[in-house]
Amino acid sequence: MNNLILLLIVVPLIFAILFTLSNNKTFYKIISYALCLFGTTVSIMLAYHGTGNIKISGTAFSIVEGIIIICELLIILFLFYVSIKNKRWGVLTLTAISTVLSVYTTFFIGKSETSIINVDSLSIVMALIVNIVGTLIVVFANGYMTEYEHHRGMKSKQKLFYAVICVFLAAMNGLIFSDSLSWMYFFWEITTLASFILIAYNADAEALNSGFRALFINIIGGISFIGGIIIFKTSMNIDSFSGILAHGRVSSFAIIPVFLLCIAGFAKSAQVPFQSWLLGAMVAPTPVSALLHSSTMVKAGVFLIIKLSPAFAGTSLGTAIAVYGAFTFVLCSAMAVSQSNAKRVLAYSTIANLGLIICSAGIGTGVAIAAAITLLIFHAVSKALLFLCTGQIEHTIGSRDIEDMFGLIHKAPALTLITAFGIISMILPPFGVLVTKWISIEASATNPLVVIFLVLGSALTTIYYIKWLGTMLSFPSVNLKPEKTIKRPFSVYLVLSILSVIVLAISIFITPIYNNLVAPEIKSLAIKSKDSLSAVFGDVSSKSGTFNNSLVFIALGILIVLSLIVWKVLVSKTQVKSIYMCGENNSPDNDKNMFRSGNDSLVESNISNYYLKDIFNEKALSTLGYVVSISIILVVLIGGLL
Repeated sequence: MNNLILLLIVVPLIFAILFTLSNNKTFYKIISYALCLFGTTVSIMLAYHGTGNIKISGTAFSIVEGIIIICELLIILFLFYVSIKNKRWGVLTLTAISTVLSVYTTFFIGKSETSIINVDSLSIVMALIVNIVGTLIVVFANGYMTEYEHHRGMKSKQKLFYAVICVFLAAMNGLIFSDSLSWMYFFWEITTLASFILIAYNADAEALNSGFRALFINIIGGISFIGGIIIFKTSMNIDSFSGILAHGRVSSFAIIPVFLLCIAGFAKSAQVPFQSWLLGAMVAPTPVSALLHSSTMVKAGVFLIIKLSPAFAGTSLGTAIAVYGAFTFVLCSAMAVSQSNAKRVLAYSTIANLGLIICSAGIGTGVAIAAAITLLIFHAVSKALLFLCTGQIEHTIGSRDIEDMFGLIHKAPALTLITAFGIISMILPPFGVLVTKWISIEASATNPLVVIFLVLGSALTTIYYIKWLGTMLSFPSVNLKPEKTIKRPFSVYLVLSILSVIVLAISIFITPIYNNLVAPEIKSLAIKSKDSLSAVFGDVSSKSGTFNNSLVFIALGILIVLSLIVWKVLVSKTQVKSIYMCGENNSPDNDKNMFRSGNDSLVESNISNYYLKDIFNEKALSTLGYVVSISIILVVLIGGLL
């Protein structure tokens, strides 16, 4: 087991070096496939070996500590350099504060002489996401990045792109297995740095502004993280997650370090009021959006919240976190309704679903934590698929606006059907995302406010996804024949197909996934936590194990086959007629549908979705979100101290 974890951290760094050795696109493709094969194989092997702990001490511990100190120094120097060079004084100030706290933590507070690599069920879940979904996205980039740079007239920087992504994958693997708070903080900061570099990849004003905004907000989260570490160590002599777990439920002053670590998690997962950095990050290439800002990096924030759940389960802090997450879920779902840019829809949807995971963690019962972990799995795969589909749609039609996707089914049928499948997996039964939302609502039954937020948020989710789905599957009146000149890069469609199969497979096998990866984590938390938490983290194996998804999917498969037969026999033989418009459909241009307006002039017909911008005004809702979320945070802190 220890060799597998070492490989997951070290080998991606070797791949990062390999990517810098050549500009040859074929070489990139070979290395990407090798990385994907390695990550998938080793993470599955690790899952097969199961849970356990690895103690690091003596010379090995000293070497790792030395490497961390050197790397932290390099990160600090780089942040000082880029902030001064670009005159980003806010980032410079926060970097200075972070540096002082890091120096104090490293040299002026006592440290243990040992550390533990913790392989629990939650870490295994994250490892599978990072090393399967993450590396598939790298393969997708092979068929995407060259065209992306060509469209923007950019000089190729793919060496940097692939190298930084490999470093990011290594850091994520280190983060999810670290029991030491200081070690996790180190890997946490590397993901922040990687995010900044990749968001600013285009190097234009918009990309740089978005990159520095992400850096600014995530450094705030980092400062909160290291502040929590300092308080835990100096006041409670705790420097690891196992120590937090052993301490049990927090109260009084002990709420502060837990609160600070939660703030770090909120910032990393772009929860309100920190959401602006994720929305700005959509300027990055699509593989970056899919990898860092949907399926992996932002999951580090909710991963931290779930790991901290034994400390606040059943407390006022936990209740506040549940309300906070539920509020983010409904607010960002509402803002997504008013968006026509598909990437912004996905961004708000991501923030909303992360809020739902945090809400479930805040509820703190066994059922709720199970829902949080299960949703983490399903959301990562489905959302990665949708982000990648959106990027390929943009390359196909030259736009990511939903209104420009009208009738896309006739221009790019394969791509449209894959995208439609990804949307369906987010909103309809029996796919896993909806199942976990249902479990979350059930778990929140004791808190009416949370229930209302979750129901409203789920309804709004259906609205913005159905609009998108209906637009793509609509039947245009002109240009019915698909274009035969559309490029279909093999690596792009290979990855989209594999992710679609994974979405289907994990939904079919939700019961064994739950029983083998989720339920053991809940039971482990109940055993390791103090007796006071045993009632909160109860046995939940009966909640999901009796639901047979396989039979439901078999029934759906039969219906699909019957539908195809009906289509072949009946529907495909119908003739398409021009749109009939009040007795008149005439125009000098036969490719346009015109109607006679009230002033007797010909007006071109226009069909579009309704985005309810007056009701779900993005600016007004954002302001509301800032006020409410900050109020909740302050009430939690003040109430906990009193």
